[in-house]
Amino acid sequence: MNVNTVNVVEYSGDSLMSIRSFTDDEQGNKEAEGMFARIAKENGGDESEMPFYLEEGYYETGDYQLFLTHSS
Repeated sequence: MNVNTVNVVEYSGDSLMSIRSFTDDEQGNKEAEGMFARIAKENGGDESEMPFYLEEGYYETGDYQLFLTHSS
């Protein structure tokens, strides 16, 4: 059985820091986007750019990267 998820994935340098997974439904997407936005802000993300980061599913600063991905 496959479970569709939306994931918030953090890298620093070439190292995986964390993966947080949520169900790929309306509620799970809302939670994942909230988590992504919170983590991006904690790592220097500009609030005014957040809609762009969320649309792209990507935020980067220096050697830090944050992804919002879907998987099945």
